[in-house]
Amino acid sequence: MATIQVDMFEVQLGAAMLLQFEQDGDTVRVLADAGVKASGYAATHVRDKVKPLLDGDNRIDLVIGTHYDEDHLSGLVPIIADPTISIGEAWMPPIVNDTEIRPVDQLLTASDLLTMQLAGEDRGYVLDAYLAAKRADIETIAEVESELDPEFQFKARPDDKLYAAHLEDGANLSDRDPYDLAFFRAQLGADDKDACAIDHGSEQEIDPHPMVTAMVDEAMQSRFPYYRFGGRYYLDGLKDLAEEVRTRGAYSVEPHMLSLANLRKSAAKDAINAKSLHDVLDALAKRKIPVRSEIIGDGLPKRYRWTPGSRRFILARPDSQGLTFTLLGPSRTLVNKHRTKLPVLEATRIALAFAGEIRSITPSNQLSYIGCFNHHDQGILVSGDAGCVDFRQPHGEYFPDLLKAMQPLHVIQIAHHGGNNAHFYRVLAAAGYPEQEARSYMLLSHATHDKTRPSDVFHDFLMTTLRDGDDVRLLFTSQPNRDNAFDYLGAIHPVVGASGTKGDIRLKFEKDWHVVAHAVAAPAS
Repeated sequence: MATIQVDMFEVQLGAAMLLQFEQDGDTVRVLADAGVKASGYAATHVRDKVKPLLDGDNRIDLVIGTHYDEDHLSGLVPIIADPTISIGEAWMPPIVNDTEIRPVDQLLTASDLLTMQLAGEDRGYVLDAYLAAKRADIETIAEVESELDPEFQFKARPDDKLYAAHLEDGANLSDRDPYDLAFFRAQLGADDKDACAIDHGSEQEIDPHPMVTAMVDEAMQSRFPYYRFGGRYYLDGLKDLAEEVRTRGAYSVEPHMLSLANLRKSAAKDAINAKSLHDVLDALAKRKIPVRSEIIGDGLPKRYRWTPGSRRFILARPDSQGLTFTLLGPSRTLVNKHRTKLPVLEATRIALAFAGEIRSITPSNQLSYIGCFNHHDQGILVSGDAGCVDFRQPHGEYFPDLLKAMQPLHVIQIAHHGGNNAHFYRVLAAAGYPEQEARSYMLLSHATHDKTRPSDVFHDFLMTTLRDGDDVRLLFTSQPNRDNAFDYLGAIHPVVGASGTKGDIRLKFEKDWHVVAHAVAAPAS
């Protein structure tokens, strides 16, 4: 095979990539995600694409779950559970169990990570406790919403007909226990059959309002370690505050209702994602596949070197050569940030006190792995849905060592499917990617004719990156909406192989990169 082969599989608004590196006559394989989000796609969709590429030895050396969104993890279980596929180890995202409130000055340990708890023998109990806590949070918020707006109707389950139709389409809902998450999916409130599917947190890059930041900081400084269990008295106080806001009449309750709904949806997304993470870790445990959850220090990339003897990536010196993987995030500070986030009662109080809408952020996107594989001086960026918010130093500049580790880049998985992700593009710009002269390819796992992606933020970044004679080329797994991509249609790589509105992408590197498969042409008028 080629020295490097990159396959990005078409999964609509999910992600799945297989990287293969030829090393001393051996082939090292890395599978980054295997998500399937769209209706009509079987859970085995990615497995059936991966197996023919394993050259008979049916071995994957490293599985990376970049983060714990179900549209990145849902297809991993059939791959891990397949006894004919050998898997060396798995790296799973470092997400903290935020339902276990600890003193804020207690050092972060592996036992705090929901990832490692769900990898242990008590994972079933851990999941049950986590879902119960998230359900209690949602019901608490709903009580306050009902007090704020007497016409508010709390949905404990999705519409039965809608839910049944979604199941018949064979979409994301697991055949193992399809009704297990019905309560949480009901909170997401879409008006079509995707109501039962978790959406993407496209707002994760919106900076919080200064007033909200100040209130959160004040609450964090004074919070009691077990504030979550403030009890009925505190809830009654919140309901009294909600009644006061409703009867004050100075302004509409709508912004407060939007803020509370966002908090409720965020808790529901946490629960749905935790179930996806549990299913993957349960499958890994049953096959006794080692699990790691890696974190970097603030601004300090970690380099791992492939070692043929142990067939794994081990921590190595920054100047290590050969096949390497440099982890760029998430950082310890970012993991701690989500570990110490406000309990729902205090967050609800702030939502009532602030007159604007507070957009709650699902931590999974911010805590996504992002890192560079380097082989034969070729850089491949795997980004999941990374927000890169922890690339920025407290005084506003990006950490120079993280930027340096991203130079040069020849293949880039565009994070968040080309959605709103401002820091990601700012980081690429700060790393000098727009000025890079070497040929490069941007890969977008994309939904066919998506209405919102590629986003305006991606558009603006690309307009400052493309230059006359530039070798930057875009590769899509599904055809973008023409209006969204109109200004850069010429940068979309021509069709190679079979054509269509969707299809897998394949790149190979020997002495140079060339595209082997790309089905998607620039959309015509």
